[in-house]
Amino acid sequence: MKRRLPLLLLLALLVAALLHLGLARERPGLGALLAWLWSWTGMTESPDAADRFVLGTIRAPRVLVAIFGGGALALAGTVMQATFRNPLASPDIIGTAAGAAFGGALAIVFGWADLGVVFTPLLALLGAVGVTSLVFVLAGAHGRFSVANLLLAGIALNTLFGALTSFVVTFAFDNYTASSRVLFWLMGGLDARTWQHAWITAGGFALFSLLVWPRARELDLLTLRDDSAHSLGVDAQRARRTLVWWACGLTATTVANSGGIAFVGLIVPHLARLLVGPAHRVLLPTAALLGATLMVVSDLGCRVAPAGWNLRLGVVTAVAGAPYFLYLLARQRRGVAL
Repeated sequence: MKRRLPLLLLLALLVAALLHLGLARERPGLGALLAWLWSWTGMTESPDAADRFVLGTIRAPRVLVAIFGGGALALAGTVMQATFRNPLASPDIIGTAAGAAFGGALAIVFGWADLGVVFTPLLALLGAVGVTSLVFVLAGAHGRFSVANLLLAGIALNTLFGALTSFVVTFAFDNYTASSRVLFWLMGGLDARTWQHAWITAGGFALFSLLVWPRARELDLLTLRDDSAHSLGVDAQRARRTLVWWACGLTATTVANSGGIAFVGLIVPHLARLLVGPAHRVLLPTAALLGATLMVVSDLGCRVAPAGWNLRLGVVTAVAGAPYFLYLLARQRRGVAL
């Protein structure tokens, strides 16, 4: 069963992506989607130009950002839970997401986002990289690596940049359009995603996942004590420092294009471990597929919900993830290993 699981998850992701493309409150629907896909064979005529535009220019980039973004957050969470040896670790634990939120808010409030579609993700990416670098410097990660110092610095800068983001938002209180855009950005969402956003998210996922997957054995050993990992040929401090950077890269390139997305990087690794066990050679691809599917299904819920709800992706993932998070806390209180 475990050998077939990745194939089953891939099939589930494909079905979810097709539903995401074809289900909507307005046309085109599933019939137009199937006709459009079948027209690629050259055996039938393609749908009209309006349907092709909606499917290929509006919905396709959005579903790709959901696929690669969900996979990236799940991979980042899996890596961080292993490197910190903490089952409650998540991608935003050392300030990467807070830096991205701050950069995106700056771009929107000061009008840089209106200069082009890439300026908000660009500023968000710079903010994520900048805050993460500052965390590593404050924690002394380039000298003697300390997980405790890294976590403390991350918590401190999370708080600081959360406050700075709130301060930046106050500049937009008298501008309803700007303030609502910032609020929507902070709540996370994939509306108005373009092919540029899709390429950035897919590129970040491809780059950092290719760096992470060959180090599955190191991740297995990092779940042990550092001296045990060292006795098996792994420099735990160096490996942990490098892997945390790759996890931050996965987080930054996703949050830069989606805004704040809660709980995907926290709950998906646990679900994947329940299905395939702790060995990262299988756990990493399983978590990536589960994360991608969860993100696509959650965003589909945003799209098919009544228009008046203005449902945001970050809200949906938080509502879906919070009960499982409480379940993990209950298990921990009973003394059951996570």
